[in-house]
Amino acid sequence: MPNAEATPPTQELPIPDARESRPRRPAPQPRFQALAAAVRAHRMVTRHAAIPMRANDPALYRRLAEIEASPPIPGDG
Repeated sequence: MPNAEATPPTQELPIPDARESRPRRPAPQPRFQALAAAVRAHRMVTRHAAIPMRANDPALYRRLAEIEASPPIPGDG
């Protein structure tokens, strides 16, 4: 193979560890608490009789109540 002699040798490059380059995400518990506070604030603002409740609002409030009443998941902050 005359062409093989003209091909330069290849070099293996190190593969960076994906775990080292990923930014750390905040713990889920503080993020949930911030979301829950925002949902509660929304409920207080839209509770006025002059503001009609949107169709998805009761489902959102009900699901938040279910999540808060459920036992914590192990390792979830």
